[in-house]
Order: sequence, then C-alpha cells, then structure tokens
Amino acid sequence: MDVEIGTGVYLALLVVCVALAMLTVVSHAIALAIIRRRLSWRIRGKNYSDHLFREAVIISSTVLSLSAAHMFEICIWATAYVALGAIPNPHDALYYSISTYTTVGADGVSIAKSFRAIAGFESLIGPMMVAWSTAFLVEFVVRMRGPNAT
Repeated sequence: MDVEIGTGVYLALLVVCVALAMLTVVSHAIALAIIRRRLSWRIRGKNYSDHLFREAVIISSTVLSLSAAHMFEICIWATAYVALGAIPNPHDALYYSISTYTTVGADGVSIAKSFRAIAGFESLIGPMMVAWSTAFLVEFVVRMRGPNAT
C-alpha cells in the first residue's frame, strides 16, 4: 500500500516507529529481568569455572532464552508490517523483519515504499537489542566463572 507522503504521514510513521521501538525495548528489558532472576538463582554462590559441561549447558540455555526474546521482538515488528499493510503476507513479513532486525537485508521481499522508515528504524533498534543481550551474556559468564577465574 503506497500512499502519498505528506507531513501527517511522516508524523504518523514517526509515532509508529517510536511505539514499536518502545515496545521492543520494554519487552527486551522484561525478558532480561526474567532471565537474570533465573540465572542469579542458579549461579548464586557457585563457581562453574571447573565444571565446563554445566557451564556450557547454562550458557546454551541462556543464549536460547535470549534468542527467544529476540524472536518475540521480531514478531512485534512483523505483526506491525502486516497490520499496517506494508507487507501483506505474514511469512514474508516475518522473514523481512528477521532480516531487517539483524541488518542482513531481505532478499526477494520488499516493503511498501511509504513504510521504509519503519524498516530503517527496526534496523537501528535490532542491533542495539543484540548488543544489550551480548553485554548481559558476558556479565553472567564472568559471574559464573567467579572473580579469580582465568
């Protein structure tokens, strides 16, 4: 659905971008709080530096949990693309959103011209969420290994 771009449309797109960004950040913060609570309980008072298998299982489950959070956020954007009529097919919208969120770039799927700003905003927010998850993961790996681990 291509519409004439006017001042009101730009303002509406900006509102949509901000709303989607806020929803993404809030959902990511909630997911990290839940994961943090579970991990803190699991590693409290323990040092896993000599338990490679246990450490690997905990890190793997944390990475999968973080990936699930990212997929939820990607689905938020994909749902918005479909709801706005930017990409009519939900499967294409999901693929486009994954590609945009990770800044890979979709191949074979395009978004309606008037909604490109939203896709640009998603490609700005996605890497920030991935960086936040990376920092979170590093923090917990360091805590798991203890202060004297080498």
